[in-house]
Amino acid sequence: MFRLFGILIGILGTAMFALPFFAGIFNAGSLAGTFLSLVLLLGCLFEEKLRAGSIRYACRAVQAGYAVFFCVTAIACFCIYREYRNAPQEEKPQTVVVLGCGLEGDRPSLSLLYRLQRAYAWLKDHPDAHVVVSGGQGGDEIMPEARCMAEWLVSHGIEEERIHEEDRASTTYENLAFTRTVLKENDLPEEIIVVSNGFHIYRACLIARKQGYACTALPAKTTWWLLPSSVLREVLGIALEWIKG
Repeated sequence: MFRLFGILIGILGTAMFALPFFAGIFNAGSLAGTFLSLVLLLGCLFEEKLRAGSIRYACRAVQAGYAVFFCVTAIACFCIYREYRNAPQEEKPQTVVVLGCGLEGDRPSLSLLYRLQRAYAWLKDHPDAHVVVSGGQGGDEIMPEARCMAEWLVSHGIEEERIHEEDRASTTYENLAFTRTVLKENDLPEEIIVVSNGFHIYRACLIARKQGYACTALPAKTTWWLLPSSVLREVLGIALEWIKG
């Protein structure tokens, strides 16, 4: 029974984690997920031979590794879920910070678009709030992500004077570190509302708190077929942040 369940999970996992490859997305989450799913699938298919062979002790070590991995994943997912409840408080002065997430030509990627839509809804409902759009220019991008985000918000009716660009960052850590300078230069509230996709919101807020921010969260939605690889990548990133302390 457990063997058949493992085979099913291995097949489904391989299919789900490999989906981003067809869109040209190769990241730690999709690669690790595909590898782990294939190992699980092959291990279940050849279970009897592996148990009888000289590598049975190595197989037990792999099984123990899977158990630890699933425990870490469960804890990380709980932390992500809990961050969803860290909603902004209406009465406090706060600055919205939208984290960059790649471009497609001169347009936001789908994940970045979801972040902008989430921030836009808050900014429309809170006309006194300001926003920092944070993201530099990658090697394959024709403009800084911050510029693209600012143009999108302006085209949807957000006043330019409410938008502040941070156009140097290439990581989440830099997003938040460089944003502090923008906040100080423009005399903006240093309590921030972090806007990112739901899978990323816990790690982003964790990094923000390490840098001394008081922060709340506005999680944006995630494309369904990117969710498994995105969550797994975040689990790896979260575990690294925990290890770093």
